[in-house]
Formats: sequence, C-alpha cells, structure tokens
Amino acid sequence: MSYYQKNLNANKSSVIKIIVFIMMLLLVGGCGKKEPPAMEIGYCYLTGDDAKVVYPDGSSYSCRIEYQADFDYDNGCIYFANLYNVFKANVSQNEICPLADKNEYKRIRDNYDVDSVVSLGASGNVALQLYNQGDDHSDIYIIDKGMLEFLCEVDGHGINNNSSPNLNEVAVCSDKSGENLFIKQNDQLVKYNIQSKTGTTLISDFKYEIFDVDGSGDKVAYIYGDCIYLYEISSGNETLIGEMEFPLGKICISDDGNWIMVIDEKEEKGILPNPYPGVIHNLYIYDCVNKKMNLVLDHDCGSYRGAFDFAE
Repeated sequence: MSYYQKNLNANKSSVIKIIVFIMMLLLVGGCGKKEPPAMEIGYCYLTGDDAKVVYPDGSSYSCRIEYQADFDYDNGCIYFANLYNVFKANVSQNEICPLADKNEYKRIRDNYDVDSVVSLGASGNVALQLYNQGDDHSDIYIIDKGMLEFLCEVDGHGINNNSSPNLNEVAVCSDKSGENLFIKQNDQLVKYNIQSKTGTTLISDFKYEIFDVDGSGDKVAYIYGDCIYLYEISSGNETLIGEMEFPLGKICISDDGNWIMVIDEKEEKGILPNPYPGVIHNLYIYDCVNKKMNLVLDHDCGSYRGAFDFAE
C-alpha cells in the first residue's frame, strides 16, 4: 500500500471516528447522567498542505491552503496567514480570497512573525498576533477592509509554565460578535474592545498562556502545566477538570460553556529507543454538564494546531 493510500485511509478513519463519537454524545443519555447538551462541532485539522473539515452530520470537506503560519476555523471558513497575505478559504466551495492589501501586509510581515490568526466572528474581520523577534514582544493587528491596524501590545512568546514549549504561543481569542478580544497583557486577562481600544481587566493575576473564553466572557478554560482548569470569573471558582500525563497544546470552550475541547501531544513510544521520536496528538471533549472527559481521537487528529467551531 502506498504512502498516499495509507494517509487517505487514515483520514477516512478519522472522519468516521469523529462522526460516530459526536453522534453518540448527541444521542446517548441515561445511567444516572444528565441529558447531554446539544451541540454541533466542525473540527478542522491539517494534513500537509490540505485542510480537512469534519461535521457531525457526516459531511466533510478538504481545501488546499498551502503553507500557513497559523489558522483559525469559523462558520465553515478557514482563516490562515502565510508569507504573502492573510486568506479566507470557504472549504465547502473551495474558494480562497486574500483579506489584506498585499503591500501593507508585506510591510508589517518584514518586522514580524505570525503567532496567531483569530477570526472575529460576525464582524468578518481577522485579528493577528504578531511577534517581533528583534524587540521580543507581540502586538495585535486587526485586518479591516484590507488594511492592517495596530490594536495593542500583548504578553508574547512564552512557555507553557512547565519549561516545555508553548505550542499555541500566547493565546488570543474573540467573542462571538467579534467586538472584543480576550488577551493576556501584563500578566492579566483583559477583555479588549476593538472599537474603543479600551481594556477591562477580568483576572488580575493570570499566569496561563493557553486559554479560551466562552461566549458570556465569564468562563475561562485554560491549561497550566499538564492540568486543565475551568475558572468562573463571577464567582471566583476554579475547577480542576483533569490532569494529563503529557503537555497539552490547544484548548477551546464552546460559547455556552458546556463543552471543552483539548488537543494534547506526547512522544510516540517504540520498542527500541529512538533519539528522534514521533509525536502523537489526541483529541478530547470534556462534557461540563456530566463532568466527563471523553477521548474522541487517539493518535490521529492532525496536530496541536487543529481548530474548532462550536454551534450550540
């Protein structure tokens, strides 16, 4: 069997496993548990230069996006950046269009590397977290009508607080309307309004770098060391969701706060010692209602740079 055929079969297997598991979450209840909350999930992951998107109704799409620095997935579209521009790819129609003036983008990119690409939801705009190696700091730029506009400086380019590389860099996420960004600034979690360019501190001592915020702006899911936590700002309650055996690279919480997705990674263990071991990526869904962590995909979920779109 050829390498291509093996990858194709693996991708088909991934699609089937995701669909079956999500449908089980949607349909199966009982055994003293609460009825699972309703959800639909679009999961996007990369295979080489191809982006794969899977939906729980059985449909799936592929879109070739070539080299990308980072990407986000929202409402059926992939937003990704490379050396030349930032693009929006409609995966079902396989249509790709640039979002920034290429000369303006090149001017900015000459001084920065792309750390994060964040869709701003209903606004249709995109936020970029850009890292300046010379000054060792990160800035947020907004792409609005093709132009890049500086928004604010953020804490940049760190580690995951346990001396392991922070694969997701410093997280930046937006609310569903795209009016606000949640950023880490001066070791604080700040809700930053894009139009007024003003910030409101939500958590004054925030040492976590891989995080996501729900639609209400009250629940924060984050990773510290090898543990996953859920923090409720209004009550000040912090809940340990689970402790993993290996570093975690990505986290996402649904807008209603009922579901948390995480991607972890660990070194692949073989029979013989290997100085250059491969990496295994696993996809988990945590059911906040029933307080249960579910392994969705083992070994075969793309990479730590997968992206999610919850539609509750």
